[in-house]
Amino acid sequence: MKASLSPYPLLLALLMVFGAACSPDEEQEDPLSGQAGANHSQKWASGELSIMRENLYPEGLEYDRHMKRFLLSSITQGSIGFVEEYGSYMEWINDPDIPSTIGLHIDLPRKRLLVAVSDLGLSKKSSETTAYMLAGLAAYDLRSGERLFFIRMDELLPGLPHFANDVTVDQRGNAYVTDSFTGVIYKVDVEGEASIFYQDAALNPAPDNFGLNGIEYDPRGYLLVSKLDENKLLRFPLNNPSAYTEIEVPVALNSPDGLTLTSNKELVVVNNAFGGEQGSVLRLRSRDGWKTTEVVGQFATGPVFPTTAALRPGGDVFVVYAYLHVLLSGGSQSRFQIAEAN
Repeated sequence: MKASLSPYPLLLALLMVFGAACSPDEEQEDPLSGQAGANHSQKWASGELSIMRENLYPEGLEYDRHMKRFLLSSITQGSIGFVEEYGSYMEWINDPDIPSTIGLHIDLPRKRLLVAVSDLGLSKKSSETTAYMLAGLAAYDLRSGERLFFIRMDELLPGLPHFANDVTVDQRGNAYVTDSFTGVIYKVDVEGEASIFYQDAALNPAPDNFGLNGIEYDPRGYLLVSKLDENKLLRFPLNNPSAYTEIEVPVALNSPDGLTLTSNKELVVVNNAFGGEQGSVLRLRSRDGWKTTEVVGQFATGPVFPTTAALRPGGDVFVVYAYLHVLLSGGSQSRFQIAEAN
């Protein structure tokens, strides 16, 4: 950890306290090879893929339905890798300009993979010029992995801290990216031109915390966004984002992170609980356009710091166990999981 790069020592100290409650994962024996630390994954009877990859820390997850594989980001490697259901983890893209890959979104109509790019100072490619100051978006061809563009939105708001966290896309191919350190949602068009979609000081995070986090697009004209520090879900009308409202949720959220729409009436919310015992995946249903919700399902993950979920054809929901509390406490982790959360 490059603590000297961080303007948020209290945040890191807080996360280290959470992380200290769970000791770092010891090196695991790989079930396929019998060797500790091998880069394989295995589907268990419980519907879980176990990935043996030292200190991968995958924050983002997507499912590529055509290639039948999961795509994963990496905070520490700044890479994109994939895992086939019975195969090994394979690194696919490792762009030298990208310190850390965070949220992922497949733009299927345009056959692109959109990647939120940031730097917490914890990557092999971190630098003093990008740590806590980078909010970027990269787009890659979904088949070849060729980079289509890489744009830095933080240049729109110089002199502020930045962390691009998650990305979604509307029907026209416009991408929307949350910034967890500054209360802003960026918009990036299909050509890679960036602008500020909406900014409000009221959306700034609490001191030493993460604010705006997961984001999803409802084709009826809304952006659904989680705000981690306040345990809220927000609804932004595309045609009037200043009229955003809080979504009523009948249960307490616990550090809501990634969001995944399974339909225009059902939303999956991943509560990371900062790596604590209350980590969970909630299924919420709305009958009034995301003004109010009801809980229709809940899946407990335990202390694994789940970050986001991905939807497979047929409606199966899978969540990634990222163990970020281990990373932020200075530990080492060799085993990560993609678990079915139905």
